[in-house]
Amino acid sequence: MTNLKKFSSVVASGIVLSLLVSCAGRISDPQAEKLIRVARDARNSGNLEAAVNFYKKAKEIDERDYQIYLGLSDIYIQMKLLDAAEEYLKLAEKYEAPADKVGYLRGKIYLLSNKEKLAKKEFLKYRSVDCLNALGTIYDQAGDHEKAQKIYKEVIVKDPNYIEAYNNLGLSLLQTQKYKEAVFYLEGACALPNADVNHRSNLAMAYGLCGNVEQAKRIYSQDFEGKDLVARVAYIEDMLANMDRSNSDED
Repeated sequence: MTNLKKFSSVVASGIVLSLLVSCAGRISDPQAEKLIRVARDARNSGNLEAAVNFYKKAKEIDERDYQIYLGLSDIYIQMKLLDAAEEYLKLAEKYEAPADKVGYLRGKIYLLSNKEKLAKKEFLKYRSVDCLNALGTIYDQAGDHEKAQKIYKEVIVKDPNYIEAYNNLGLSLLQTQKYKEAVFYLEGACALPNADVNHRSNLAMAYGLCGNVEQAKRIYSQDFEGKDLVARVAYIEDMLANMDRSNSDED
């Protein structure tokens, strides 16, 4: 089971958190709103420097829009510049950002500052889908997969389109060797319009661990070809062979 344990540690560390921000209760400047949307797209594509520049241009037009400060705080969290992240989070509070969104980002800052208890407190206080999903990842990384899975399911009930809850739940189920159930939830993630190569790769791995290598190959082939595709299928086949050997040794 060595390869499976290795895979479990990889997927646990790879569980990612996502931020969804919106502006409500206030009329935003249309030009600033357009820049904010462009900034989000840049941030989501990984172009953080461009995202910062677009947010700052939006700030020049409408400095009271809290979305700007939430977005900048999230970017600086990703960059691990936590003092800057906290500074912009305070500005978001000043301009009346929703408390649950502020609490979610502050919880992320606490996590990166090795203050897990404070992070949990923030996430439990607000229990938004973002906060609950983040809380689930804390339990997963601590090895309490049953509690994590319960929380992810709560997120899905609250928001059936929250893709990272499906993804994280599927990965958590893989770690507890519930492969068929993992396939079910990872299929759910891949059925959503914002599914990407990472979600499909997780689904392929789940099918592989169920022993359905051909289906895993079909899913991988949506994003990979040639040597990349061969290497991924070979990895699954090696993992299954090692699992069979481990089971034989136990018998």
